Amino acid sequence: MQHTTNFSVKYLTDGPVPIRDIIESLQGTDTVLHEMSRLLPSFVDGLQVEKLEIKVREVAQQSPLREVFLVAMFLAFQKQLEEEVPNFITDATGIIIPDRFDTIVTVVALIVVFYGIGAVKDLVTGNGQAGAAEIHLSGLIAELSLATGKTETAIRDTLAKRYGEKAVWRRLANATSRFFAPSKRQDSAPVEVNERRFEREVIQEVPSDYLVEDASETHISRNFSNVKLELHAQDRDHAGRGWAAVIKAVSDSRLRLKLMENVSAEEIWGHDVVNGDVTVIYERIGTENAPREVHLNRVNGLQ
Repeated sequence: MQHTTNFSVKYLTDGPVPIRDIIESLQGTDTVLHEMSRLLPSFVDGLQVEKLEIKVREVAQQSPLREVFLVAMFLAFQKQLEEEVPNFITDATGIIIPDRFDTIVTVVALIVVFYGIGAVKDLVTGNGQAGAAEIHLSGLIAELSLATGKTETAIRDTLAKRYGEKAVWRRLANATSRFFAPSKRQDSAPVEVNERRFEREVIQEVPSDYLVEDASETHISRNFSNVKLELHAQDRDHAGRGWAAVIKAVSDSRLRLKLMENVSAEEIWGHDVVNGDVTVIYERIGTENAPREVHLNRVNGLQ
């Protein structure tokens, strides 16, 4: 059985959106929708998503930016579980009720997005569980629970299992950053997803500059604000050598650390964790950008 639905994202920007940001948002939405299709069978008993096709139906670049996707899902129901398929998505003949199923698709996709906001915040600041985005996530989980009969705890357990691996966690964070790119680069403009509006206060919680851009360059740099650095080597007498740190928002690897002019070695000497503004220098290796060095530009907190 094939079910087709529209997925609309509107960025309420004041000015034109650069092509780069549009491309990033399209890529982010594509990942979000694929994640939605992976999660659906965990929330709807007996449902299988055998295939997913995503096509761009419309990109209206005038302000506001509007992107409409045509999402085709090829569905099946496990025979041994057919009787358990919730009646909220099917009628008496077993045919899917489009409006009800489309609501579930929207809610699960938004859960992916808002869970992703927590992933970005966690990777960048170490605290992804507070704020307006978490309130929205809780509301979406409650809505899905009411619709499917799954408990909120079971839904959160499914999310934790899916995104428990660091590589998948980072991929989710990256997709979320791409999804919000047009908004973040225009003062965190509000976003509407299938006519559900999310205000600026929510978008502002998504840390900026999480993504590595301009992959064609051999050496690139990205700025990160108020990230957590775990200090693994210290040299009280030098600012340019003898220091190393791990920034989990960037990599699990230990990276060379340089203290810039606004940071003194004595200021952070003896501390295990520093919160600060950094510039990460990347090196192009094959098709990948690998972080090689960190410049600590400002200290915001010590632990």
